[in-house]
Amino acid sequence: MMKPNSVYVKATAKTHNYAYLIKILEAFFGKVKMDNNLPPVAQRSEFDLYLIDSMGSNWQDLVPADLIMLAKLRPVIVFNANPDVTCEKNLLLNNFKGVFYEHDAPENVFKGLVRIINDELWFSRKIISSTFNEILAMVTNSEQSTTLNIDSTHGQLVNLTKREKSVIHLLAQGASNHDIADRLNISDHTVKTHLYSAFKKTSSRNRIELANWAQRYMAVRLPLHN
Repeated sequence: MMKPNSVYVKATAKTHNYAYLIKILEAFFGKVKMDNNLPPVAQRSEFDLYLIDSMGSNWQDLVPADLIMLAKLRPVIVFNANPDVTCEKNLLLNNFKGVFYEHDAPENVFKGLVRIINDELWFSRKIISSTFNEILAMVTNSEQSTTLNIDSTHGQLVNLTKREKSVIHLLAQGASNHDIADRLNISDHTVKTHLYSAFKKTSSRNRIELANWAQRYMAVRLPLHN
């Protein structure tokens, strides 16, 4: 059973359902801290649980890299989620503990927190079941092709140039082509050229597939913003 003492809420005072959320959290935790940014990386282990306000975010296809890294360190819950732009399976596969939607009743949020504190997950049963079945199928298939996949991925990484890796690294953190160009001091056209080459070398069909590939096989650790 999780024994949390402190919780960090990434949100603002204008967050939807802010008042009742804080009241619920204060019933569970001795320390509740809220800010619109995550704490510095070196301080993130100081909190036992994180709640991330996803209002206005589209995480249907890709979860931000900094949150994926955070979920590997501490339990993370997404709240104020919009069901139309939130993929529970992606959150579950990336080690998030649960999701609360923007119209969830306070009693359901309370119930969900109790479950998560007791080392359970707070996702729909259908999602948990289908994801579990997919993982079983993947494990079965991987037993037959593990060596081939490792060799293939190693070859893809070796074939990427240093600049292509830099471009992919920033892309996986959610940077636009213009952001990447500014960070690397190159033109937008050069960014597109590097991305096109990276698509071919990693067998990715688009930016989302390339970003997912990077988050799986590359050390995508540093967020663009805290």
